Amino acid sequence: MLWDMRRDAERRATAAAQSLVQVLSRDIARSVAMYDLSLRAIVDGWRLPAVMNADPETRQLILFDRAANAENFGHTLVFDRTGKLIISSKSPNPEPLSYADREYFQYHATHTDLGLHVSAPIVSRLTGRWALIISRRLSNPDGSFAGVVLGSIYLDYFRQLFAAIDPDHAGSVTLYGPGGTIVMREPFDEQLVGRSVSATDSYQGMLQTRQGVFTGPAMIGEGTRTFAFAQVGELPLQLSIALTAEDIYAAWWQKALVLAAVVLSLCATTVVLTTLFRRELTRRRAAQRATAALNAELQKLASTDALTGLGNRRRFDEVLARECQRATRTGKPLSLLILDADHFKGFNDRYGHQQGDAALQLIAQAMHGTIHASSDTAYRIGGEEFSVILPDTDEPGAEAVANRIRQVVLAQAMPHAGNSHGLVTVSCGVASIPAVRDIDPVALIAAADAALYEAKRRGRNQVRTSTSAGRHVFVIEGGR
Repeated sequence: MLWDMRRDAERRATAAAQSLVQVLSRDIARSVAMYDLSLRAIVDGWRLPAVMNADPETRQLILFDRAANAENFGHTLVFDRTGKLIISSKSPNPEPLSYADREYFQYHATHTDLGLHVSAPIVSRLTGRWALIISRRLSNPDGSFAGVVLGSIYLDYFRQLFAAIDPDHAGSVTLYGPGGTIVMREPFDEQLVGRSVSATDSYQGMLQTRQGVFTGPAMIGEGTRTFAFAQVGELPLQLSIALTAEDIYAAWWQKALVLAAVVLSLCATTVVLTTLFRRELTRRRAAQRATAALNAELQKLASTDALTGLGNRRRFDEVLARECQRATRTGKPLSLLILDADHFKGFNDRYGHQQGDAALQLIAQAMHGTIHASSDTAYRIGGEEFSVILPDTDEPGAEAVANRIRQVVLAQAMPHAGNSHGLVTVSCGVASIPAVRDIDPVALIAAADAALYEAKRRGRNQVRTSTSAGRHVFVIEGGR
């Protein structure tokens, strides 16, 4: 049991470290990407004569957005081909200092790469604070070197970020810049900032893959560490959490000593206590199983339409919101069908509500028998209104599914004298991401609903897509 507890402590410690590394690396990558957008805007503005010939105040307003002046983001600067400072986000008329000796300037002057360059941390000449420099090359129309635009991220940003995530986490958090230079370390030690660990075996091991966990010699200090690490986006930055054996097993040692003392003192009563514990555990498991079964039944009742057995509106809203988030994250298509029984009020008035229920069940069975049960889901979201969510399905595929459902309903041949077709039919509107640009449940529903109204307007018993229906919601007098 002690050995299992020891292995579990190691698993939990490394899993927590990996999760923390992933969270921190994503936050850093997003911040750098946001700041890089400001640099790209300046590079684009540089190419426009109207911008560069404007007066200094107007040019500063055009080139620098609010991200350039965000907290912990330092000066955003533009240098000409000689290294002279000509534009600053903090002042419309900066002092023309020379930065030609800086590593980032010399890099861009000798490389034609137009991508983002990340430099090792340096002390800013303007503020005297440690900063991480990101920069881009400015080029003339003929491709020759025209200067450099840079942004600086104060290292206090990383320090605050590391401290805010989890102040009680185990191990030391370290962000490495190009060439293995230490950008920030928590617990903080200013003397370590800018120090290179590129020659250490552990740092070289981190460079072999984007992320992972391994045990190796400490980069700072002595002994062995367990490293959970990850590359920060596509940047030349690595983030690691180094755990010592004391970090991993501190709680385990306390439990082991207490448990050993308890075992030695209670050997005589072990059998009795084990029997009582087993009885209590069995009772609790039985109670938990009963509670779980009841909760599952309640959950099913809360999310299922009693008449058709399909998901209800509440379940529809939950699943659609989740699938929209997934489509946003993965970039894969997502389609939504909204179906409506044609002239259903007239059907109820003529044949009665019991027959109306049968018609709704028929439509539900047609939907259930047509969609893929493994991925697609069907719902009753209103009186005679239904919906189908189709993940990973583009507009043509969704339109084909809608037509199959319509044809199955029509093939059931349920009489409906109030329908021009003489039978129970359905109309359907189709909306798809990315055909609908707003990846938002409300926008997707509105687009599908507009397509449904277009199908109604054109005579019912048909399928219309949001691209064919346009972006308008059509209102039909007298109901659908």
